[in-house]
Amino acid sequence: MLLLILVTTQLSYVVLSDAGFQMHRTAIWATEAVVFLAIAVLSLAALANSGRLASAWAAMAVSAVLNVVQVGMGLAMFAPLKDAGPAMAPAYLATVAGAFFLYFAGKLLFGFAAIVVGAYLVRSTGLAKVTGALAILGGLAAMAANLGGIIAGMAMVYPAGATGTVATLLLAAALAMNLRTALAPDQ
Repeated sequence: MLLLILVTTQLSYVVLSDAGFQMHRTAIWATEAVVFLAIAVLSLAALANSGRLASAWAAMAVSAVLNVVQVGMGLAMFAPLKDAGPAMAPAYLATVAGAFFLYFAGKLLFGFAAIVVGAYLVRSTGLAKVTGALAILGGLAAMAANLGGIIAGMAMVYPAGATGTVATLLLAAALAMNLRTALAPDQ
């Protein structure tokens, strides 16, 4: 559910911004910060109880922590530096670039988690296998695009964000399917 909230906030932010709507960034970013904190804690709890998907839970926890920091930079630092005038423009641009580096790293890790969870599902049959394959493909795309973002910076914001959001959605689906197959009675 928390991953789906992130997908919704990401899509809302991009769609509303591109459509020219004035929105309250603070509300969206604060919501994301709280969701990332919850994902960090819950992923660490799951990590302690799961050997099978340990690397996925670890990647999700680290991603969430990185994203809390990057959202915090946006909430606490963007406006004061931007409003400080031309003399602070280099500091503002460096802060934005640093926040997006963390954004790219976090999305890359969500892509990795999607690959790990998807790899367990492709061993199944039917819808679980398809979900797993899609999660792997989405995760690979997110890892590649966000690695590109880490290297090239802001030029990759849209492809990295889009693939990262798709991978997050597929990760949510794969985790739900993984839980469903784990709870299914043996056939």
